Amino acid sequence: MGEVTKGKNGCGIAGFILSLIGMIMSWIPLVNIVGMVFCGIGFLLCLIGLFLKNKKKGLAIVGLLFAIAGTVLFYLVYAGIAAGLSA
Repeated sequence: MGEVTKGKNGCGIAGFILSLIGMIMSWIPLVNIVGMVFCGIGFLLCLIGLFLKNKKKGLAIVGLLFAIAGTVLFYLVYAGIAAGLSA
């Protein structure tokens, strides 16, 4: 019987890269709006990559975590800005 080898996961890789860029951009005020868009697209691509059969799933899982972390950072930065402006 032949073994089924797992191939590269293009959606997972693309989602990982977009999520990583989005998470890095989430620290910078005003630029983090674009980072939030990157995190959203990366999240969707990673989610698709997670459900592809016979594909590696490692980068898709890490990309999902980066997208979630970038989204949390986005809201924390804006909460900090709002707290600073109201003080």
